[in-house]
Amino acid sequence: MATTGETDDGATARRRGARTMRVGDVVLIEINEGERATFATLKEGKSVDVGKRQKVPVEALLGAPFGSRYEIVHNTGACVRLGAEGVDDDVAHGSAPVEDERSNKHVSNKHEGAQRLTDADIAALRREFTGEEMVEIIAANSKTFDEKTAFAQEKYRARKMKKHMTRILVRFPSPRQVCEQYFYSNPYKTSHMRFDALSMLLNAGNVGAHAQTLVLDTCGGIVLGAVTHRMGGMGRICNGFIGQNPTAMDVLLQMNLEDAHFDCMRHAALSKLIERREGRMDEDSKMDEANGSKDGEKLSTTEKQERKHMKVKYAAEDDFANFARQGFSSLIVSSLSIEPKSTLEQLLPLCASSASFAIWFNAAQPLAEALHHLRNTNTAINLSLVEPFMRAQQVLPGRTHPVMTTDAGSGGWILSGTYVGVGNSVHENSKPEAEMAETAKTAETATPKDESNKKAKLEDE
Repeated sequence: MATTGETDDGATARRRGARTMRVGDVVLIEINEGERATFATLKEGKSVDVGKRQKVPVEALLGAPFGSRYEIVHNTGACVRLGAEGVDDDVAHGSAPVEDERSNKHVSNKHEGAQRLTDADIAALRREFTGEEMVEIIAANSKTFDEKTAFAQEKYRARKMKKHMTRILVRFPSPRQVCEQYFYSNPYKTSHMRFDALSMLLNAGNVGAHAQTLVLDTCGGIVLGAVTHRMGGMGRICNGFIGQNPTAMDVLLQMNLEDAHFDCMRHAALSKLIERREGRMDEDSKMDEANGSKDGEKLSTTEKQERKHMKVKYAAEDDFANFARQGFSSLIVSSLSIEPKSTLEQLLPLCASSASFAIWFNAAQPLAEALHHLRNTNTAINLSLVEPFMRAQQVLPGRTHPVMTTDAGSGGWILSGTYVGVGNSVHENSKPEAEMAETAKTAETATPKDESNKKAKLEDE
């Protein structure tokens, strides 16, 4: 397992330089300023569907840096690169507001008859003019455009831009972008994990390079992928799973992780980790490991094909020995199918002393019970139970304000702290426990004569 993250000069140069799109990369394509987004895998000779019966050839994207913008020219169908997120702010976000004291109350809401151009005329314009030119022509032929306020005219232009012009932004699928996309498009895939909660989970768990992290993730692999991306292929990651096989990791494969990232990652059953940490191992596990190489030779053709595409390897004997001897420096748990209190009781002993841990759950009560247990047993310090809060902001010239609708109540809760172990001298000799022990010892050694003397003394007083 890779522990140092050393790479050749070519890989180091690619990491330091601008990341360009290559064959086999997964890209996140945002269409018309986030109106629609989709993941796509770049395959040579193929094309990417961007909607409105339009497709972008992969050759137009290869070699360009991530963050590049493209425009689909309607009259020719060509894909023209505009630059790396460097378009004019007036085009992307609208110009500064103009003082306008007019009102839209006299503008008719009926759309019939407001446009002088027919559908046939607009279809002909699409074959002759670009998107921006079409919007200006359509606005000039609108009977109510001049009566609208400056704000309404800007909204009208933006609406027509999205309808008659297609611009795409090709983003790198970072953990933040992947989590946000799944949260808004397919939240069941990631158990409604929100991107700000994911960031807080990694920070609370003290995830970084050269760490040895234990991850329990049943959110489609979004947390495991984020941990791997942050560690950058330097350190060790153990993907613990319950049962016989790991859970699906479809989301993780969308993050363009390199081979160095997968080399530092291992699958391991939590039951085996606990057995190794306690120094015991059942006979069945010993027989399975002794016959591990033989089982690989007896696999069927279908199983060999399935394992051929598996990028994450299972933990070997040396990996289990290192995990048990050194302990984990971080523990990250994100699963809705476990009970937090009992899970922490079993997994925290696998960590080294002063290890940071963080657990995400969609309800506060189970985490509150786990916090109460850890505090009473003196197992951890710096305990905190927080709820991430997020509200989107509209940032426009002269119109910056919070968005009225928010997903503030769907971020879940995070319990974090620092593991200090059980049975340390600090906890064994704590003052309350010492006083209780001294009181119990005095009560046991007291004789009936002492009791009668105390009673007589109280009567005299």
